[in-house]
Parts: sequence; C-alpha cells; structure tokens
Amino acid sequence: MELLDFRELANTIKSFQGKQVTLAFHSIGDSDGVGSAIALSSLFKNSRIMTPDFITHNARELLLLAGYKEKLDTKFPPNTEVLIITDTNNFYELGKLTKSLSDFTGEILFIDHHLLPKGDIGKVKIFNNEDYNSTSSIIYDLFLEMGVEPTRQAALLLLDGIIADSAEFRNATKLTFRQISELLGYSGKSFTEILEFFHESVPLERRNSLINEIQNSKLETVGNYLLIYGIAESHANIAADMAIRIGADAALFWTIRKEEFSISARLRPPLDKRLNFHLGTVMQVVGEMISGNGGGHPCAAGAYGPGKERSEEAIKKALREIRKALNG
Repeated sequence: MELLDFRELANTIKSFQGKQVTLAFHSIGDSDGVGSAIALSSLFKNSRIMTPDFITHNARELLLLAGYKEKLDTKFPPNTEVLIITDTNNFYELGKLTKSLSDFTGEILFIDHHLLPKGDIGKVKIFNNEDYNSTSSIIYDLFLEMGVEPTRQAALLLLDGIIADSAEFRNATKLTFRQISELLGYSGKSFTEILEFFHESVPLERRNSLINEIQNSKLETVGNYLLIYGIAESHANIAADMAIRIGADAALFWTIRKEEFSISARLRPPLDKRLNFHLGTVMQVVGEMISGNGGGHPCAAGAYGPGKERSEEAIKKALREIRKALNG
C-alpha cells in the first residue's frame, strides 16, 4: 500500500491519462462517490464508469440533473489498465466488484476522505485525507492543481457531492464554502436551485418513512446530551442524519437485511473535538464484530457486514462507547 500526498496524486492521474481507465465507487454508490468518479472521468480520453451493484435514488436524481446519460457498466471492462476507486479506501466496500479484481494485474488507486482501515490492503496506491469533507472536494482541488476548468456537468456533480457530505454544513470548512462558490459559477445554477434539488430528490414516501422511524426510535438523555437510536427500514445513515438535524447530539440507527447488517452513527459537530471522540474508530471495531468493515469520520461513521448473528452485540458496543463519550 503506497500512501500519496496531493502532488503525487496529481502526477499519478497525469500518468494514467493515456491508458484505459475504469472508475468505480463503493457498493450502493451515493452522490459523492458517483459524482466524484464521473467528474474525474472527464480528465481521461479513454474511461468507463462501473458500479459494483446499484446507486442510490439521490445519485440517480443527480445524474438526471447533470444531464449524464451514459450507461454505467455492471461488469468489469476487460481492457482495463487502471482502476480508480472513489469515496472508499478498502476492497470490502466494493461488493461484487471485489471478485472481479482477483485476476486484475493493472494499477489500482483509491481516492478517499474517511479513516484509513487497519493494516495493509495490498499493492495499491491511496490518497486519503480526512481534512476533506467529501471526495468531490478532493477531485475539485485536483482539477485546480492540474489547471483544468470543470465542465458544467462536472461542476454540478462535484457541487452536489460536497454539499451532500457536508452534513448540512455542520462539518464545513473555509475550503467547503470557497469550492461551493466557485462551482456554482461553473454550474450555471443558483444556490437556491441546488437546495431545492436536495429537498425534491428525496421521495415523499421516503420522507414519510423517515419521520416514522424517528418517532419509533428511543430518546435518551446522557449527561448534558440527547442520544437517539433505533431501527431504520432501509437507510440507517439518512435516519441518523435526520436525528441530528432535529436536535439530537448523537444518533445511532441500524438496518438488518437478508444479506447483511448495517449501522450508522452520527455526532453533532464539534462534539468530536470537545469530547475527544472519533466515531470512525468505534465503527472499525463494530465492523470487525460483524465480519465486515467499518470506519468513517469523527462525527459520521458506519459499519456493515454479513455477521447478523452478532448485530445485537454490535449495537450494544456502539451505544456503550457513545454513552461513555457523552458522559465525559
């Protein structure tokens, strides 16, 4: 595993520009993963976009907004010389794509902004910087480093990814606002139009389900803080986000599907600094407990894996660590 700095990342991208490049993202690709991969693809003459399985409803709406009409590959292109994977830093989150890579001898590059996994993941290159609030933010800085102006389409994709991963600007930095301002200029959209897109991209039925999930969750006072936790019908991360949005200081939601257990945790920024607490490290442990993978940011993290038989134990572990942090 070779860790790259930003200049090395730019030089690596330049070295790939004459090759057959496939870009992918994590399983169940979200707006940041999908948008950053497609925007980055515009830097290459010969590139394909592959999805490990399917992309979220919000990501599909984003592609419509940006006017992206190309079909996403669901099988690994056989002529691939280079694989670039955005918005994750490990193979476990690649779903079915992982099996396709067993015989791949080309170069692999991860570009991500989450907590690095423990141990060495093999002969790959990784640019990973938690100071960025999204992979889209990294890709936009890469455009600037290489002296390339993003197209209107790329600007919309990156703009959406940055806003989507900013937790409604709770983890925003000066860089976030500068990039949003510049990308709005390239996109031809107003900030109001972008915010309206975010509201309308969540279907009415889904908003209704989210409200019910919050109503059926448990509310607990821990020290001077409010903790909300419970089961989510399909998207634990969205339920956890909503809980923070309506006033919780910490939130934990989980989903149990036929094939796996997933869990998402949130903390209201800047409590991570005040409490000296990193949710990503907690989710790494939880991921191991469920025979899967976990990690993330100090205030937003998750885990998922096939070990559903240990789901109750994993939930208790996560709640115990969060309560301990909130109690000081």
